[in-house]
Amino acid sequence: MVWRFRLRAWRAAANRVWRPLVAGACVVTLAGCGPDGAPGPMAGLPRGATVAFESIDGPPPVQFAKLVHDLNTEAQTRQLAVTSRDTPAAYRVRGYLAAQVAKGATTISWVWDVFDQDQRRVLRISGTESEKGRHSNAWSLADDAMLARIAHSSMEQLAAFLTSPSTAPSAPAQAPAQVALLGR
Repeated sequence: MVWRFRLRAWRAAANRVWRPLVAGACVVTLAGCGPDGAPGPMAGLPRGATVAFESIDGPPPVQFAKLVHDLNTEAQTRQLAVTSRDTPAAYRVRGYLAAQVAKGATTISWVWDVFDQDQRRVLRISGTESEKGRHSNAWSLADDAMLARIAHSSMEQLAAFLTSPSTAPSAPAQAPAQVALLGR
């Protein structure tokens, strides 16, 4: 029993160290790249209000890194004005994902809370993805295709909000950046 506690403590500590490194590597790797790795549509002007991703809580490091990559690709495809979390932005996003196994299926539920500059939640985007099968580690069933669907749906809804005429950019648009997430 003691070894399980120590393993959990080690994993928690590793997540605090590795998540920022993985996110940083994704940002550096994807800077200026389109979905296929070539200079892409981000070379044009960004669209909509600026947004910064502050955190994504829940997934283990492997799924976290894949999700960040997929969110970058989706944001670039839509030419969204995503900035680093350290720069001013009209909106800030915090994400939460949870895995649950019930009745022979694994479900990944996700929520993105979008906050304005006054830290008021202005939008909640949520959804679920299910996969038949049980596993002792529910996250192992969150494969690349599932994470890509989560990123696609998330960015589609976020883009609709950010590019809406009623969503006036209240922070100056900056050069496009990748989804800069630093984890927990």
